[in-house]
Amino acid sequence: MNRQRGFTLIEVLVATAILALALGAFISGGARYADYARYIHDRTLAQWVARNQLVQYQIAEQWPDTGTEDGDTEMGGSDWRWVAEISESPDPDVRRIDLRVFRIDTNSGDPEPDSTALLSGFVTQHIDPVNAPGDNAAEASADDAADYGSSF
Repeated sequence: MNRQRGFTLIEVLVATAILALALGAFISGGARYADYARYIHDRTLAQWVARNQLVQYQIAEQWPDTGTEDGDTEMGGSDWRWVAEISESPDPDVRRIDLRVFRIDTNSGDPEPDSTALLSGFVTQHIDPVNAPGDNAAEASADDAADYGSSF
């Protein structure tokens, strides 16, 4: 009897099925990695948008009113919508600002329903430093320093 060497059709089909499953898992893992990399990229940009907006509030000359403000900005080639919830704090010279940042969908022009970043911060009211320690050092005296709990 002449027996040929090689794989049977069943063996080839089983090997092909195993290879297909392994490649499917590999491709799925690669797609998840790409999605996660995109998520991290978007989250980083959204954090930058939120921090930039918080700094804008902190350096502004005008004291922000309580309530909600929003706006659009561009960062990293993407459009973003920020929403600021401005509220009072126990200190009357401090306001709390909670910023949420949403990615704007390029197809619809609407912000995505879930925020990409959330940042909370505080701003202080700009107060004129009249007779504060360190101001007008030439005019400062020992009596002024004593008023602020210091002696020299």
